[in-house]
Amino acid sequence: MNRICTLVALALVPAAAAGDDRVPEVAEMLKKAAPYRPGAGDFAWREIPWYDEPAAALRQAREEKRPLFVWLAGGRDRDGSPLERC
Repeated sequence: MNRICTLVALALVPAAAAGDDRVPEVAEMLKKAAPYRPGAGDFAWREIPWYDEPAAALRQAREEKRPLFVWLAGGRDRDGSPLERC
Protein backbone atom coordinates (compact mmCIF):
# COMPACT_ATOMS: atom_id res chain seq x y z
CA MET A 1 0.00 0.00 0.00
CA ASN A 2 2.87 2.32 0.81
CA ARG A 3 4.37 1.71 -2.63
CA ILE A 4 1.09 2.52 -4.34
CA CYS A 5 0.68 5.80 -2.47
CA THR A 6 4.29 6.71 -3.24
CA LEU A 7 3.86 5.92 -6.94
CA VAL A 8 0.66 7.95 -7.14
CA ALA A 9 2.26 10.85 -5.30
CA LEU A 10 5.32 10.74 -7.57
CA ALA A 11 3.13 10.61 -10.67
CA LEU A 12 1.30 13.75 -9.59
CA VAL A 13 4.38 15.76 -8.60
CA PRO A 14 5.17 16.95 -12.17
CA ALA A 15 1.57 18.14 -12.56
CA ALA A 16 1.84 20.02 -9.27
CA ALA A 17 5.12 21.59 -10.34
CA ALA A 18 3.48 22.83 -13.55
CA GLY A 19 0.96 24.81 -11.51
CA ASP A 20 -1.89 22.31 -11.77
CA ASP A 21 -4.65 22.41 -9.16
CA ARG A 22 -4.18 18.74 -8.17
CA VAL A 23 -1.92 19.38 -5.16
CA PRO A 24 -4.85 19.40 -2.68
CA GLU A 25 -6.02 16.10 -4.20
CA VAL A 26 -2.66 14.47 -3.42
CA ALA A 27 -2.74 15.74 0.15
CA GLU A 28 -6.31 14.52 0.55
CA MET A 29 -5.45 11.12 -0.93
CA LEU A 30 -2.46 10.70 1.40
CA LYS A 31 -4.63 11.72 4.35
CA LYS A 32 -7.22 9.08 3.42
CA ALA A 33 -4.52 6.43 2.94
CA ALA A 34 -2.82 7.11 6.31
CA PRO A 35 -4.99 4.69 8.37
CA TYR A 36 -4.18 1.86 5.96
CA ARG A 37 -0.42 2.28 6.00
CA PRO A 38 1.37 -0.39 8.05
CA GLY A 39 2.48 0.65 11.51
CA ALA A 40 5.42 -0.52 13.61
CA GLY A 41 3.36 -3.36 15.10
CA ASP A 42 2.64 -4.79 11.66
CA PHE A 43 6.28 -5.77 11.22
CA ALA A 44 6.77 -7.48 14.59
CA TRP A 45 7.33 -10.81 12.82
CA ARG A 46 10.63 -9.42 11.49
CA GLU A 47 11.93 -9.27 15.07
CA ILE A 48 11.40 -13.00 15.64
CA PRO A 49 14.70 -14.93 15.68
CA TRP A 50 14.16 -17.50 12.93
CA TYR A 51 16.47 -20.51 12.94
CA ASP A 52 17.49 -22.89 10.21
CA GLU A 53 19.38 -25.05 12.72
CA PRO A 54 16.89 -27.32 14.57
CA ALA A 55 19.17 -27.95 17.56
CA ALA A 56 19.69 -24.23 18.23
CA ALA A 57 15.95 -23.54 17.94
CA LEU A 58 15.11 -26.39 20.31
CA ARG A 59 17.78 -25.23 22.79
CA GLN A 60 16.37 -21.69 22.92
CA ALA A 61 12.77 -22.94 23.20
CA ARG A 62 13.74 -25.08 26.18
CA GLU A 63 15.69 -22.26 27.84
CA GLU A 64 12.76 -19.85 27.49
CA LYS A 65 10.15 -22.56 28.26
CA ARG A 66 8.24 -21.66 25.11
CA PRO A 67 6.69 -23.79 22.38
CA LEU A 68 8.62 -24.43 19.20
CA PHE A 69 6.98 -23.62 15.87
CA VAL A 70 8.29 -25.80 13.05
CA TRP A 71 7.63 -25.05 9.39
CA LEU A 72 8.73 -27.70 6.92
CA ALA A 73 8.39 -28.03 3.18
CA GLY A 74 9.41 -30.72 0.78
CA GLY A 75 8.63 -34.32 0.06
CA ARG A 76 7.30 -35.87 -3.12
CA ASP A 77 4.45 -34.93 -5.38
CA ARG A 78 1.70 -37.38 -6.30
CA ASP A 79 3.53 -38.59 -9.38
CA GLY A 80 6.73 -39.25 -7.41
CA SER A 81 8.67 -36.21 -8.62
CA PRO A 82 10.36 -34.25 -5.85
CA LEU A 83 8.85 -30.92 -4.87
CA GLU A 84 10.91 -27.80 -5.34
CA ARG A 85 12.23 -25.90 -2.34
CA CYS A 86 10.26 -22.89 -1.14
